[in-house]
Amino acid sequence: MKKRRNILSVCLAMLLVFSIATPANAVVSSKDKSSLSKAQQSAVQKATNDFYNAKARGDTSGMAAAHAAAETIRNSAGYSGGWDGSGSTSKSSSSKVTGTTHSSATNASDYNKEASNTASSGNYSSTGHTATDQQNMAGLSNADTETIAWLEDLYSTSSKSGDTATAKAAHSAAEALRNAYGYSGGADGGYYYKDNSGNPGKSTPSGGGSSSGGGRDDDGGTPAGNYTFYNITASAGVGGSISPSGTTTLVKGDSKTFSITPSSGYKISSVKVDGASVGAASSYTFSNITSGHTISAEFASNASVSVGGAALGDGGSGTLKSGNATKSGYGVTANVSVAASYVSDVTVTASYNFTSAKTVSLENVGGVWQFPVNGTSVTGARKIYIPVETPDGIYTITFHIKALDPQATALTGSNVYLTATKSVTLTIKGSMYEDDFTGNS
Repeated sequence: MKKRRNILSVCLAMLLVFSIATPANAVVSSKDKSSLSKAQQSAVQKATNDFYNAKARGDTSGMAAAHAAAETIRNSAGYSGGWDGSGSTSKSSSSKVTGTTHSSATNASDYNKEASNTASSGNYSSTGHTATDQQNMAGLSNADTETIAWLEDLYSTSSKSGDTATAKAAHSAAEALRNAYGYSGGADGGYYYKDNSGNPGKSTPSGGGSSSGGGRDDDGGTPAGNYTFYNITASAGVGGSISPSGTTTLVKGDSKTFSITPSSGYKISSVKVDGASVGAASSYTFSNITSGHTISAEFASNASVSVGGAALGDGGSGTLKSGNATKSGYGVTANVSVAASYVSDVTVTASYNFTSAKTVSLENVGGVWQFPVNGTSVTGARKIYIPVETPDGIYTITFHIKALDPQATALTGSNVYLTATKSVTLTIKGSMYEDDFTGNS
């Protein structure tokens, strides 16, 4: 019997420890009803609901977080509900409403654009909508504005410390207060979405921002007030951009168009939505969204190089006849045009074999590639000379174009070159010694 009593004592002690470690959270108390506005009471009730939902899941962290949110609301009104929320202990504290404003908006559309820009930059400390901004936009009372400021402070400190449960509970309670005024602050509290019965109507955020509260609904979104939000994550590879980029938060049922723009020298290679290619689209629209999505753009080089034309000549000496026919001992000129886009380091060479294989580099002269000045020419002609001992026959001069593709190089991480070739034939029959040769060919 004594052993059973000892076991019972241990069990009771453990139950007591668990009870002390886990806060209780009663329904809205009589003190709450006499001291808080209807909107504040709605926020306490939401925290209470969150508490019991967490309790049903066995989520002690969620229970503590919900209790902290409810206590923060009470603290903003100058009292504490104590361990179970039913108390009424006075609590002196300073106001958290600084009066700072970051908004110059006079309508929901401009206000939400400001919120979108802040969410995209992540710089909430200098551009995020403050409690005073929200009061000016939504007409909150001073007391309710104070509560928003307290809950946002709880959200901020909890987020920085990594306490996501409390941050989520703070956002949930703040949204309940906003809902009492007929609007939602969106995924990060900085937006202004009226419910369907009010003006200016639903307006979709176009920027990023993290979903900070309320859990997820059955189709993967983040509920906030009367709205469910989804994220679309957009990214672009080397060679272009996608707009908007990063994470865009949208309201369920809304649509959003993304624009894909290649940088100079690039072209769109592929656009993938949720991992599946939709082709080389320059824009893509998500319509009536009911889930989150990803969109990514890939780019390729738009560089090109080709030979526009290659012509042989005689520099006015009259030694090259129709059909590119000449005699050994004479020289020929070349005019090669190159069509090149988005390339660098262009080189042109010519290879031929009259009596032995030779390669010569051409020079760009006024936009046309020509043979270099031949050192054996007394007139400084840009020619190659056919050895007099060259047998009669048909010979080929092949022009090789090579150019660096900077875009493909950037994409692959190693040098990529583009090449093109053009060949012309030269018929040799007879020798210059058969002519009345002056020596200035």
